[in-house]
Amino acid sequence: MNAKERLDTFYSGGKTDILPNLTIVGSVVTQYTGINLEVYSKDARKMADSAIEAAHDLSLDFVQIASDLCREAEGYGSEILFPEHQLPTVKKPAIDDIHKVSDLNVRKVSDIPRLGELVDATEYVLKKEPEIYPMTLAVGPMSVAGNVRGVSEIMIDSVKEPEAVDELLEKITETTLDYIHELAAVGAKYMYVADPTASLMGPAYYRKHILPLHKKIFQAMKDNGIGARLHMCGNTQKILPISCECGAAVIDVDCQTDFVQALKDVDGRAVLNGNINPVADVYECDAQHTKQAILDVAEKSKGYRAMFMPGCELPTDTKLENVKAIHEALAEISGWEN
Repeated sequence: MNAKERLDTFYSGGKTDILPNLTIVGSVVTQYTGINLEVYSKDARKMADSAIEAAHDLSLDFVQIASDLCREAEGYGSEILFPEHQLPTVKKPAIDDIHKVSDLNVRKVSDIPRLGELVDATEYVLKKEPEIYPMTLAVGPMSVAGNVRGVSEIMIDSVKEPEAVDELLEKITETTLDYIHELAAVGAKYMYVADPTASLMGPAYYRKHILPLHKKIFQAMKDNGIGARLHMCGNTQKILPISCECGAAVIDVDCQTDFVQALKDVDGRAVLNGNINPVADVYECDAQHTKQAILDVAEKSKGYRAMFMPGCELPTDTKLENVKAIHEALAEISGWEN
């Protein structure tokens, strides 16, 4: 199987030769072309070329079309800082008062140049790369809201002014729906939603305010023939039994979460993908440690349909031999049944 066949088969519930490798390598891809992080975030074509090279050399089953979590918020007016050697950050949020949400108009992809560039990069990879699908990032509504208002501020607002926060989340979700349609129009087959700020909210808040929006987003992907994946960082133990109802076929699980208990809680409603420590088990160790860490999680997870990778994005200068060890472990795991 090539990567396209492997991903299509796995998402359709079939048996693959090797478990798909969906490791979020992040800016590790810049090691292949030598671009700095400012170029990586601003030049989507160079980002895509780096990601194609990385996908082949690291035996990934997707070409990562992503750089940072600030694109949508930039479109809503947040001021973004672009350092050469760090990922972009929000310098100044778009609104300093949640009540100003009423002044914000819903943005379309055509209003947000850097978001549109991800659509162009997706189309570019679809045309250039015959064996590996691009998988394109959409930032989840709560994380965009945190970058539009400020993370601490939006968390306080969610308690004091929940209706205003809901209005902001609804507007942001409309942007995401437009983004999905634009990606579908160029032939995108896979997307992932990263919503790390959502993992900071309690399960009751997630169920009432975020889950309906995640459902809307993932239903739009399904309607447009796009395979879906949800990524939420941190300890999502209490949220997973709820988030598995969102419609994403695959949900990433970070290292702070008990993976086996999560598998039990989700009970097959989504395929969980995790969950070794990206720092201790990949960045700060040798390749053999990385491989063994994956094997150990897989051993504990026998009997469940699951995938295995670091629980979150890898640091830029992670050793490539350690990342390659993830594929080596997946190949060995796939041979356990033979």
